[in-house]
Amino acid sequence: MKELVTAAHRRTHDEHCPPVAEYHRREAGPVSLPTTPHDALFRALVANPARAGVLLAEYLPQQIADLLDPASPPEAVEGSFVDADAARTQCDALFRVRLKSGHQARIYVLLEHKSSVDAGTPLQILKYMVNIWLREIEGSTAGDRLPPIIPLVFYHGQGQWTAARSVAEMIEAPAELAPFLREFAYVVHDLGEIAPLRLSRTPEVRAGLLALKVVHAVAIPPDILDQMTGGPVAGSKFERHIVRYIAERMNLTPALLEASLRRTKPDRWEALMVTVAEAWIEQGRAEGIEKGLAQGITTGQAGLLLRLLELRFGELPETVGDRVRGASASELEAWAGAVLVAESLDEVLAVRPGPRVSDRRGFTGTRQKPLNGV
Repeated sequence: MKELVTAAHRRTHDEHCPPVAEYHRREAGPVSLPTTPHDALFRALVANPARAGVLLAEYLPQQIADLLDPASPPEAVEGSFVDADAARTQCDALFRVRLKSGHQARIYVLLEHKSSVDAGTPLQILKYMVNIWLREIEGSTAGDRLPPIIPLVFYHGQGQWTAARSVAEMIEAPAELAPFLREFAYVVHDLGEIAPLRLSRTPEVRAGLLALKVVHAVAIPPDILDQMTGGPVAGSKFERHIVRYIAERMNLTPALLEASLRRTKPDRWEALMVTVAEAWIEQGRAEGIEKGLAQGITTGQAGLLLRLLELRFGELPETVGDRVRGASASELEAWAGAVLVAESLDEVLAVRPGPRVSDRRGFTGTRQKPLNGV
């Protein structure tokens, strides 16, 4: 395993590119840059036209799926229509499809991964549909005629889906107004409610949806894990995507993941464990950078506070320097607020972080009796 980690570190360092950026450089996707690992996996799943076709055929209502022209695979439309403030909990993909009648339609696929269901989802989807139609009008040569849009929502949050299934369900109105109200309905599939083997007849699509389904699980049975690691085509980009997703997001030990890869990919498990090691190295690097930044900020605050204390009160006892350098960020903030108005060093260091109260001299925090002059 040590050799695998070393190889992964070398490969990660040489590429100088995070996994999401690598995906968009090497495999054209239907939408803009993913913002979360869930988005990256979802977009890798639908980036392949064959997988996208299977997903739409299996999850659209049968009466709609029967209208699609089987000779014309879905065509991904570039761009995203998700609001900036919703980008961390939603990602989308838009497909242009041809019907057997010769007409065109749009299938708007939305992955929803909020921890709780948003009751305003129907209105949000309607807004996205309007944005799609506006763009169609801007680039259309067919006048003001608009294609139908069928919204298809995949939800893999931890609770059950409870939002209304259409805008009409949200509107309280007498029956006489019904003819004037459009449904603007959408199709939603709560992945948590679908049995693993019923997710898809295609192993690759099943593996991707299953990964999204069980990502929040406390424990993952070996047979479920094997469906995820064994589903993707050997050597495909999607295989690497799903293995990275499992490594980064699921509650698994290295031994469990390695055992599954040995069972499902006996000829490739070592190469895939390099991918796993890459994911862990990058995850550790990101966590280390975040921790290092926080430590660096605290260290800088401590140094600045010591300089202010020296300017105000003269040479400081060694015990004060040690105390300031070992203080928390909240303590440093409280002392910094008092240093310019306190009458003594003891008074500054008596201020404690807590409910913000101020006295007539302007300091904030809570005060404590000095201990041993420090």
